[in-house]
Amino acid sequence: MVISLICGVILCFFGFRLFRFAMSLAGFILGAGIGYFIYSLTAGSLPDKGGGFWVLVFMGAGGILLGILSYNIYKASLFYISMLVTAFVVLKIFLMTVGSGVGLTAFFMVLIGNTRVGGVADSITDISIGGNGTVGTAVANALSNLPGSTQSEKFWIVVAIAVIAGAIVGTVVCILQKPAIIVITSLFGGILITQSVFSLIGSAGTFDISAGTIVKAFSEGNGQPALTILVAVAFIVIGIIVQFKTVKKSRNSK
Repeated sequence: MVISLICGVILCFFGFRLFRFAMSLAGFILGAGIGYFIYSLTAGSLPDKGGGFWVLVFMGAGGILLGILSYNIYKASLFYISMLVTAFVVLKIFLMTVGSGVGLTAFFMVLIGNTRVGGVADSITDISIGGNGTVGTAVANALSNLPGSTQSEKFWIVVAIAVIAGAIVGTVVCILQKPAIIVITSLFGGILITQSVFSLIGSAGTFDISAGTIVKAFSEGNGQPALTILVAVAFIVIGIIVQFKTVKKSRNSK
């Protein structure tokens, strides 16, 4: 969460000026998220090492690998990072508005029927999300508004919409370059800042680096979706303004 906060600040306010570095940071965060999801699928069959060993290994390995790849092919990574970030944002907004702010990973885990995380949490679906019930009820409510007769069908509809939107945005970003890069890095950075700040506040006083804390942060999401959206929008707008102004000043000084 601390690393996400630092990466969020860099992406939100310096994404265009530090483009190659920003792409590697974005790749690291996305890779860590993918690593966490893989950990969630395999945690039950891993030997017990205690604490947060395996979750940190999976997140660290995923983050480093995608971060290095994004740094080395930073121009090509612009498309897939923009696509994945947009898909993430679409799904996140969907869960914040109709899913009580439930975490994205928990949403996927419930949908594929794998709700156990190696004893860290008996069931992701039972994790409380404040006064809005549990993760399981939030996901069920989110899916009830979608077309489709089964959870699997509803799942693929949501993912398809998010991926299509991501592909469109990724193409536009590659065509427009500067303004699109500023917007997409501010967007991703603002969301990371907000998510990290709310997660840190929520775990204040009981914070540790155990797998339990990380699982809860990823699964529970933000318990106040309306406030979270407002704060995220504020950071995104400020980031866009700051980036456009700093880029303009640096060009004028030259």
